[in-house]
Amino acid sequence: MARTWLSIRVELVSGRGEDYWPRPGRILAAARSHTFEQLGTAIDLAFARWDLAHLRLFTLADQTPVCSFRTWEDTPDGTVDSDRTALSRLAR
Repeated sequence: MARTWLSIRVELVSGRGEDYWPRPGRILAAARSHTFEQLGTAIDLAFARWDLAHLRLFTLADQTPVCSFRTWEDTPDGTVDSDRTALSRLAR
C-alpha cells in the first residue's frame, strides 16, 4: 500500500514578547492519518521545547479551530478535538 506523506513547514513567528526575524523553522513529515495532537508534539520536540504545558490551537483554512478538549477549559465555538482530528482535514 502506497503511503502519502505531508511536508509541513513550521515557523516560529513570536514568543516571550518578541517577534523573531529571521524566523526559525522546521520541515516535518507526517502522514494524513496523524492527528493534530501528534503534530503539536512533533513541533514541540523539533524546537526542543522544555515546557510542554502550553496550550495549542491550530486553525484550518475554513477557520475551524482545532485544540485538545483535555487541556482547554473553554474552547472556541466550532472547535474540533485535536486528539481525534486527523491531518487529512488540511486543505491542499
